[in-house]
Amino acid sequence: MSYPIINKIKQASKKGFFLILFSVHMGLWGMTISSCTVHAVPSDQPKKKIIVGADYDYKPFTYLDNTGKEKGFDVDIMKSIAEKNNWELEFRFTKWDQALKNLEKGKVDLLLSVLYTDQRDTVFDYTIPYNEDYYGIFVREDSKVKDVSDLSQKQIIALEGDASITRFIKPMALFTNTTLVKSLPEAIRLLSEGEGDAVLAPYSIGMEAIEDLQIKNVEVVGPSIMPILYRFAVKEGDAQLLSLLNDGIDKVKVSGKKEELLKKWNFHRRNEVSLMKVIRYVGFGLIPFFLTIALFILWTKTLRRNVAKQTKVLQKKTATLEKLNATKDKLFSVIGHDLRSPFNSILGYSKLLINKRHEYDADKLDYYLKNLNSTAEQTLILLDNLLCWARSQTGQIKYHPEAIRLENEIAQSVNFASPSASIKNISLNHLPNYETEIYADRNMLRTILRNLISNAIKFTHPSGKIDVYSVHDHNEVEITVSDNGTGIDEETRENLFKLGANNSSKGTGNEKGTGLGLVLSKEFVETHGGKIWVESELGKGSDVHFTIPVETNNKPRGV
Repeated sequence: MSYPIINKIKQASKKGFFLILFSVHMGLWGMTISSCTVHAVPSDQPKKKIIVGADYDYKPFTYLDNTGKEKGFDVDIMKSIAEKNNWELEFRFTKWDQALKNLEKGKVDLLLSVLYTDQRDTVFDYTIPYNEDYYGIFVREDSKVKDVSDLSQKQIIALEGDASITRFIKPMALFTNTTLVKSLPEAIRLLSEGEGDAVLAPYSIGMEAIEDLQIKNVEVVGPSIMPILYRFAVKEGDAQLLSLLNDGIDKVKVSGKKEELLKKWNFHRRNEVSLMKVIRYVGFGLIPFFLTIALFILWTKTLRRNVAKQTKVLQKKTATLEKLNATKDKLFSVIGHDLRSPFNSILGYSKLLINKRHEYDADKLDYYLKNLNSTAEQTLILLDNLLCWARSQTGQIKYHPEAIRLENEIAQSVNFASPSASIKNISLNHLPNYETEIYADRNMLRTILRNLISNAIKFTHPSGKIDVYSVHDHNEVEITVSDNGTGIDEETRENLFKLGANNSSKGTGNEKGTGLGLVLSKEFVETHGGKIWVESELGKGSDVHFTIPVETNNKPRGV
């Protein structure tokens, strides 16, 4: 990322013209610069005050010590970022639900240790992740709760305002039996004293509370649930602060400061999980997925009945009717064939693990579990594409463009696809350009990036490489997903984005697909007024390019 003003000042200072350019810089200080972000502030400038909110009892991330002093891993990271930006920090540590309200009302500038939820996304903007963890199930040693499947009808203690409520407890229909408390250490203490049946808490925080409170009768059971990506959050629209925080997090990671702080705070990490519990958890976690499939089948049957009832009315709209019929046929084709295959794989791997687990060593078990996870993940992407495409064909997807920081969206899509790439030992890289603001539909853009990156992983050999980058050219941005995989022959390239063309083939790991993701990507790119194309050579890889206009007056096509 380039910062022209700061670089010119530094160069001029070496030549003796520092005072002249410094005056120019001070005159521009108050202007909003959309194409770049200032990395560092000269030390002789007045410090900018940043008010930082957090949970007062969330050790080792954020907490108040016995003297009321703010401490924690996140506090140290924040101080490191503040030092580079010449910020003066004021910490306001409160109960977590109050901390969320403070950011929403603008009483603080940013919030530490935040997890993403759909509800929060409507009022907050998030930085890139800077740490990770998993939720664990904490119970008393004499408890009959052994894993997530035993939580039904049990009394759960959870932190008020915690992400686990909307992301796990409510979707699993456990909220009616949930007691909310003001801090997680309090939840662990109450559990130890005989209240409730289980506490859902991040593993490192729960274990820290057990150690600090010297509790002997509480343990963690079952496999880890709900992975966590910790981020900072700012009020929605505060793009300048968000960009500076992202830049600071990158520097903390690259400089080795993060690893240094992880050692300092000595995080608790889980080392092993029971194989049978992993299998049971995977099966339990797939229940909502199967319910979604059932609802989707019911929806298609309803659609077919409605089409039949309206045939006489729609006789003058033959083109529309044919389009709906084509959609219906494609849906049933994918459901009947392409969804059946991955489910057979999931069932096959599950039966092997259940019936012959004692015959496999750790490497073999790891191989089967990774393939089970990868198959389920690819099936979910297929289902998402199928639902999205069906909605687009029936006019249910509306085009809602907004100002978006492109590099943030690319980074999130790369992070989402990283687990799939790691299974094949593929190097998945985001090569960030300077921060560019585009005018696009956020959901459509995420769908395009997800499909193109997933397709690149599919056709890249193990230990291969994928790069994702963007280039700003006048009134549009060109985004490229480049791989060194199998490549595509000329005949296939000509039909690559055509619905119904037989352009789907198995990936380098025998992954299957429908080609629907590319068709959907082309439709969404053209909705923005952009274009998409492929450059490829057999055996040497492929580069998929697409453009998105930067201007706000681009008109949608076909929406």
